[in-house]
Amino acid sequence: MLLIVGFIWAMTKLGQRMVGTSKHDAETAQRLMATGGKARATITAATPTGLTVNNFNVQVAVDFWMEPLDGSTPFEARKKMYFYESQFPRQGTVWPAWYDRQNPGVFAVASPGKLDPAQIELYREFGIPHPLDTSDRN
Repeated sequence: MLLIVGFIWAMTKLGQRMVGTSKHDAETAQRLMATGGKARATITAATPTGLTVNNFNVQVAVDFWMEPLDGSTPFEARKKMYFYESQFPRQGTVWPAWYDRQNPGVFAVASPGKLDPAQIELYREFGIPHPLDTSDRN
């Protein structure tokens, strides 16, 4: 019985790491949003890793071209992320991003998932056109 409970607990913890944002990742993203540099993150490549969770969450290695808003030197970055098959990231798409100025490999992106008008102000802040923004401010 103890072995079964231990197995279920271990699989639950593994599943939490594989789908959604871990507590550590959420804390890192919050820290970067508060103190990190801001950048426009353009997807240069999105390659499935072959890992699928729950038959529809696909792990993707996403390569970005990061352009800091403060005019600092642009750089490349890569992150493994999970997406629904129907929301697979497309090359050329641009998302808001925050990065650690001392270690640019540590970064967070605001991947929109489903488009929402609430995202418009954030995109404006980063100078990124949002598909739902019909104003002339773009």
